[in-house]
Amino acid sequence: MFQLKYKIWIDKEGKVFGKGPLMLLKGVKETGSLREAAKLMDMSYNKAHTLIKSIEEKLGYKLISSKSGGLKGGGSELTEKAEELIIAYQNFYIECEKSLQEIFQKHFGDSCL
Repeated sequence: MFQLKYKIWIDKEGKVFGKGPLMLLKGVKETGSLREAAKLMDMSYNKAHTLIKSIEEKLGYKLISSKSGGLKGGGSELTEKAEELIIAYQNFYIECEKSLQEIFQKHFGDSCL
């Protein structure tokens, strides 16, 4: 039986946002730290930081608000725009997934051609 495989991302002269950045932002929300979120994804902090900065530049707004040092060691939190982006992308992805599955079933169903 065939399976449908796909990747969906937002593009603007290069990849802007997709599942990987989504997971990274969700990790920041859960851990309060870009470093910890990167670690959960087996990604270096440098790569995560560069990725976020690149996305922010392409989108034209900040995704993460960071505070450094202090007694508690600083941390990161998502901006309101980042929260909105997460919700929009997740809803968009769910709708795409549903539509793609329906189209796939229409053309391939249970057949192996």
